[in-house]
Amino acid sequence: MSSEPVALASPQEVPWKRLSAKAPLAALVPLSSTIGRMLLGALLPTYFAGERGLPVVLWVIVLSMAGLMLAAGLYEVATTSYRVVGAQLEIRSGIFTRTSRFIEAARVQNTEVLQPFVSKLLGLVEVKVETASGGKADGHLRGLTPDEAQALIHALQAVRGEGAAAVLLPGDTAPEERVLSEARLGGLLLYGATALSVGVIAVVMGALHEITETFHKLLLPWMEAHWDAVAAPGMGWLAATAAALTGLFGLWLVNGARAVLQFHGFRLVDLGTHLRAVGGLITRRQVTVRRARIQQVVLDEPLLRRTLGFGSVEVETAGVRTGKEAADRAELLVPVVPTARMQALLREFVPELPGDLSAQPFQRAHPKALLRARIRAVGLSVLVAAPATWFWGAWGAVAWLLLPAQLLGAWFDWRFQGWFVTEALVVVRQGFWRRRTTVVQRARIQSVRARQGPLERGYGIGHVRIDVAGSHVILPSVGWEEAQSLIDALPARRLARRAPPASLPDVRLPG
Repeated sequence: MSSEPVALASPQEVPWKRLSAKAPLAALVPLSSTIGRMLLGALLPTYFAGERGLPVVLWVIVLSMAGLMLAAGLYEVATTSYRVVGAQLEIRSGIFTRTSRFIEAARVQNTEVLQPFVSKLLGLVEVKVETASGGKADGHLRGLTPDEAQALIHALQAVRGEGAAAVLLPGDTAPEERVLSEARLGGLLLYGATALSVGVIAVVMGALHEITETFHKLLLPWMEAHWDAVAAPGMGWLAATAAALTGLFGLWLVNGARAVLQFHGFRLVDLGTHLRAVGGLITRRQVTVRRARIQQVVLDEPLLRRTLGFGSVEVETAGVRTGKEAADRAELLVPVVPTARMQALLREFVPELPGDLSAQPFQRAHPKALLRARIRAVGLSVLVAAPATWFWGAWGAVAWLLLPAQLLGAWFDWRFQGWFVTEALVVVRQGFWRRRTTVVQRARIQSVRARQGPLERGYGIGHVRIDVAGSHVILPSVGWEEAQSLIDALPARRLARRAPPASLPDVRLPG
């Protein structure tokens, strides 16, 4: 590579580029969806208002706010322009209130290309540029043509000195790409059926409430009139059982549909210095991650998925994300990975990984950590079972069965925790029911902290927290002296960038 400096154009010589004239149309659906979710809380009182509904004045206020927010969002898209000047991507928008963003190309962690259904109809794509500065994409350009998107990504790659790496749009394939992982329809349905998220549970619980009301009003009287066994004393449990089974089936159905919508046609391919993942049914999403930027890889293997013979792999760079679910938190998520291929795929992300992880000498959690976990299990069981017994008597006493289950779960979680350190990596394994194995690059560690809670102080143990940009992992409990010694031992030793001067001249001050 030539060491001659590259002549950079001055800002006056680089013209601004505008988004496509069809960009506001492409942004109409996602902006409406975002505003609708924001204003959903204002419409919830209609559920309790019954037939009366909301007053007309409140409807006018809500709809006016929604219209103003939508107009402001479309106006920002219509006035957005961008350019790459020197080593920066500049984005500006607005006319009355001008907003300008400057993104250093060297700080770019990932580039993401999306093609929602409406954008695909219009022949447009979206480009997200992520750095390590926050939970949202620093640069989000809606309404670029495919040629403009490719030119922008090529320009950022050239500034970073990566050469002209292949830039493919969602749905395109390279002639000689090496496929590392694919997701089939059956695997995605299993992935969705074994996933539990708070949002889905809330939706299903609301639907279950409506199903139960309908069941009691319509179906149960019909069943009692035509089926004598249902009308027998003590058979009222049949309605609750049917509603619970219906809710469980609805939960599986919603989760399966979400998985297919998000990961349909998923492919992870090797591009040499980069990894590219693409998938999605309605919105095609493509993420390109530099191998050199990978700082943490997580193997997610809940017990049910392990039993079915698969797990998931989350890849994180310094592009900070704040989502609670894996798909929102990780820059790159491989949803379905057979257990037999998980080690090989993990080595694609982390070549320094030693042999079989199951054969590695994991250091177990401190024995006193089990006593701490048992105390927490007993406390949680009492907090649940005691009020249940008080309010529901004999039926509530069944909740005391939670105590042995919690104690057994605490032992399993303690037994399968462990960690070990190599010259380049820190590997942490946590949990039994929800096993997560985290591999952290020691060179990417930002800070290491040792903490000791009140209960831990009494037992002389503590825990160590390892922070990387945008994420962290906590080691199993260790002795307090060992926790303090790990603060300096875990981060990789970095070579000095320049040697200090050999000697300083002897300067004598006058007088």
